[in-house]
Amino acid sequence: MHKSKKLKPKNILLILIIAFTLISIVFLHINDVNNRSKLSPPAISESGNIPPSDDIINHVKEHAVNTDSNENPKDHNLEKPPINHGKNGFDASIIQDFLLKNKIKSDGKKIAFLTFDDGPSLEVTPRILKTLNENSIKATFFVVGNQLDAHPESRKLLMDEYMQGNSIGNHTYSHNPDKLYPKKNVDAKFFIEDLEKNNTTLKSVLGDNFHTRIIRFPGGHRTWNKTAEVDHILKKQGYIFLDWNAMTSDAEGNPKTKQELINRYKHTFKDQDKLVILMHDSEDKSTTADALPDIINDLKSKGYEFETLT
Repeated sequence: MHKSKKLKPKNILLILIIAFTLISIVFLHINDVNNRSKLSPPAISESGNIPPSDDIINHVKEHAVNTDSNENPKDHNLEKPPINHGKNGFDASIIQDFLLKNKIKSDGKKIAFLTFDDGPSLEVTPRILKTLNENSIKATFFVVGNQLDAHPESRKLLMDEYMQGNSIGNHTYSHNPDKLYPKKNVDAKFFIEDLEKNNTTLKSVLGDNFHTRIIRFPGGHRTWNKTAEVDHILKKQGYIFLDWNAMTSDAEGNPKTKQELINRYKHTFKDQDKLVILMHDSEDKSTTADALPDIINDLKSKGYEFETLT
C-alpha cells in the first residue's frame, strides 16, 4: 500500500489564503445585493408613467420661448429636442378631405387652425409666438428651409416654435415657383427633391427623429396645373398637403394695414366649422403680427377652439 502524502505547511497556508479570499468575495456580493434591494423604486405617477428627470425638465424650460429676452440667438444652444410635438394635434388627413371637398360644415365642432407660412423671421415670428403664448394657443408653421440657412439666427426661432408645442410643416426648401412650377405645371421631380432637402434642413435643427407629414405647396395646391404625378408620390410617401379656407391676404399685392387684414379675414370667413386661416410670418409681415390678437379674440367670441395640424 502507498502511504498518503502529508501536505507541507506552506501548501496548507496557500489553500487557506485562497479559501479566505473566495469567502470574502461571496460575502461582499451578498451584502451589495441586500443594499440594492433596500433602495426605493422610482416614483410612478397615477398614469403609470415614470416622471421625467430634472435634466429633461430643465432642457424643456431652456428652450421655451422668451420673446422678451435679449439673448443673442447665435449663442443659443441648439440641442436636439424629443420627437415631434404634433402627436396631440388634429388629424390633417381629415382637414385635407374637408378642404378638397370645399365643405363648410362637418361635425359641428368649431375648430380654428392658425397657419403661418414662409418663416421663421427674426422680427415677426417672435411677436406671433408671444401672442400665441399669451393666449395659450398652438399654431401650425410651414417653414421654408432657405430661411434657416440664410439667417442662422432663425434656427433658434424654429426651436422655439417647436418647443412651445406648435406643429411644424414643410413648405419646401427653395420656395421658388419658377423651379417648382415651370409654366405653372408642377415639376414633380424637383418638387420632391426640394421637399426632402427641406426635411434634411429641419432635422439639422430639430434632430434626426423629427418627422412631419404635413406640407403646403407655395402658392397653394389648387393654384398649379399637372399635379397628378406629384400627388401620387406624396400619397405613396405618406404626406398630407394642406391649403386653406380663410385668409388675411397678407401676401397679396401691396402691404396692408392691420385693419385691412382683419377686414379680409372677416370677408373670407364663412362660418366654417373647420377653419384653416392662411397667414405669413416672413420678415415684411409686421401688420400680420399686429392683427393676430384681434383675429384670435374674434374667433373666441364665435366659439372656436384652436388646434394644430399633424
